[in-house]
Amino acid sequence: MSDKQVIKDNPQERELGNVTVSKEVVAIIAAQEAIKIKGVVGITSGYRSKSNNVLPRKDLTKGVEVWMKPGEAAITISIITAYEVGIFKVAEEVQRRAKDAIYAMTGLEVLKVNVNVQGVKFKEETNKLKKEKKEKEEKKKETAK
Repeated sequence: MSDKQVIKDNPQERELGNVTVSKEVVAIIAAQEAIKIKGVVGITSGYRSKSNNVLPRKDLTKGVEVWMKPGEAAITISIITAYEVGIFKVAEEVQRRAKDAIYAMTGLEVLKVNVNVQGVKFKEETNKLKKEKKEKEEKKKETAK
């Protein structure tokens, strides 16, 4: 199966050409939507690495698997959730928002969005992760000056 799929191949509009979208683009859209949701601590690389480490922002697509057929896509996202928020509700929100965003941005019909909750972080761990992230951002700003 190709990494890129034709989205629109309307015979009436053939003079305009085809629109293709890569799996990477679909994975980026899904990952970006997932991390915006309250209760998602981060995305993990899931079963492939047997690791529950939160992926850095530049590697988020490693936690999203995409299967594509012409005009259709199915995805699996591996996430880590916060304990304080209902895991099922967070997973449902990830499914809904990823599906809506992929359709809105690419026109692909999303057949299914599987969410694998690979871990749960407690409030103390979540605060520690936020603090570490903030410190890294501050260091980047200092080095950029």
